Amino acid sequence: MINLNIASILGEASILVPHDVTVVDQLAALTEINRDFFNVVKIPKQARFSTVASQNEYTLASDIRQKNIDLVMVGMFRYRSLDSEAVTPFQNAYTFDDIEHKLTLWPAPYDTLEGFLRYHRIGTSNFTSDNLGAVPDAPEEYHWSYVLALAAYLANTQDDAIKAANYEAQYKAMWNVAAQNYSGAVST
Repeated sequence: MINLNIASILGEASILVPHDVTVVDQLAALTEINRDFFNVVKIPKQARFSTVASQNEYTLASDIRQKNIDLVMVGMFRYRSLDSEAVTPFQNAYTFDDIEHKLTLWPAPYDTLEGFLRYHRIGTSNFTSDNLGAVPDAPEEYHWSYVLALAAYLANTQDDAIKAANYEAQYKAMWNVAAQNYSGAVST
């Protein structure tokens, strides 16, 4: 596969669906397509952090979101989310602040230990006409799906429901395969 940049995706989609949609509107659609990809395809990532005895707050990477965390461990101890799981007073628990990117652990670790957090990637790029050389956040083998998704959007704007449904079925099939390929995998 080739690594497609935004200009290439716009050009390829325009070949598939002739249209009169402005570049700004296409870029807005691509930004949403990029985010939608990661709502369907859960690509695992991991973050490691070192804890300090009696300290319970840790600042982590800005691409981590509470809803995308599926495992927090400190040493051999698993911490459960206060937001999504039933936690009893005798279990280790955590919260994550999406704005401050702070992980808070209860109780605080008793010693300096290695912390591990597993989460799913998100699409963070906002595509603009200033940088048409940018590439989507998705792995390069799925960049062509962005062409198909944009073509489906463009076909809908041109009231061509048959073509839109055809391209939508194609990119959704690619995303479903991607979701299956990444289930259970971890990337760093």
